[in-house]
Order: sequence, then C-alpha cells, then structure tokens
Amino acid sequence: MVPIEKGSFILVDYTVTVKETGEPVETTMEEDAKQLGIYRAGEVYEPRLVVVGEGWVFKGVEEALPNLKLGEPIVVEVPPDKGVGPRDPSKIRMMPLRRFPRDSRPRIGDRVEVDGRVGIVRAIGAGRVQVDFNHPLAGKTLVYKMILRKILESIEERVGYLLKRRLPGIDISRTIVRITDRRVEVELPSDLQLAEGIQLAKRGFAMDVARYIEGIDEVVFVERYKAEARRMESSS
Repeated sequence: MVPIEKGSFILVDYTVTVKETGEPVETTMEEDAKQLGIYRAGEVYEPRLVVVGEGWVFKGVEEALPNLKLGEPIVVEVPPDKGVGPRDPSKIRMMPLRRFPRDSRPRIGDRVEVDGRVGIVRAIGAGRVQVDFNHPLAGKTLVYKMILRKILESIEERVGYLLKRRLPGIDISRTIVRITDRRVEVELPSDLQLAEGIQLAKRGFAMDVARYIEGIDEVVFVERYKAEARRMESSS
C-alpha cells in the first residue's frame, strides 16, 4: 500500500463519541448513525476527504493517520490538548436577564447568540443568566473510530473529491472533469448550475485546487444550455 504521508489525499470513514459519557458527536457512516440514534434523513453519509498535514482534522487525529491500513478500523483517543482544547473559565459569563427579549427568554441548555458569539445557557437565577461560550466539546476526550477507505493517487480523483468537498453529495459520475496542460475544466450536472450557494462553492473549489494540486494555473467551469425551447417559441 502507498504510505500515508504529508500531502496524501485519503478517504476516511469515522464515528466520534465523547469518552466520558459515550455521547455521539458525529459519524460519516449511516449504519452507525442509526445505531447511535443520530440518523438524519437527507444527511449525506459517505467517507470524508482528508489532505494529510493540512490541519483539516484535530492534531490527535492527524498523528494517527499514518497508522491507518485499508479497510481496517482503528480507535484513537484524542485528549483536549490535541482536540478542541481545555475549558476556559473566562469564557463563562454572567449577564442580566434583561439582555434577552421578553418574548424569547432563554432556558437552561438553550444555545444563544450574544454580541456575535454563540454560547449555551448553563444557569438562570435572580435576574441573571450564566452563558458558557466554550466550545461544547472543550475539555472532553474524543474517541474516533476510523476506517481508511481509499488513497487517492490520480489528479482526476483528487480534483473530483475536492469538488465533492465543496458540494457534498454530488454524483461525481455525472460531473465531467477535464485536465489539460495546467488547466482544470469542470462541467457540473445541469441541475446544479443554479443551485443555492453554487458560486461560493465554485470559488472555494478553485482555491482548493490552486493550493493542493500542483501544476494547475486555471480552473474553468463549463455551462451548456440547450436551445430547443427557444426554437419551439420561434416556430409557434
């Protein structure tokens, strides 16, 4: 097997739980989602692309990637200092209840936004609200069950999965990717050409290609529109 090293493109399935409580965090596998009670209809369950050494995953996960073997699950514990980080007491604030609208007063456990930051309500009393702005997983050890599904070696595969990263759920078999001298051309399925957020996705993909694929100077998106409807109007 090709060794996994910095710059490798790999597809990985994983399931993440909190060590202290067993609470599920996320999974890329539909069967695990159903078993853990976190399945959501319409969610895309499929292996995720990771470019090794680029900080796409927590440090504790990154360190374990070279140990992956194709199709063999491994379990990795990620302590706070190699994951989300420790809890920071300075990020827990008390604020007056009047800061919140009367018609939507918070309850314990609610996620609230204050001054552009999102926190969780931990306590309410005597006209004051305690809001915790720490990440919900701060201070917790995460347990990753990971399975290496594939190492992407060809430029075509790498470009295809960079596109899939920006457009989750896209059917790569319906997408035409042409790679010529220092140029990538992409022709998306017609039903995606006007999809919400498509321009941001295209821009993000172009930036990814520039950063992670050597020897490419230009990314071009090709759009085709059939003229049948116009011809029919002209003949009527």
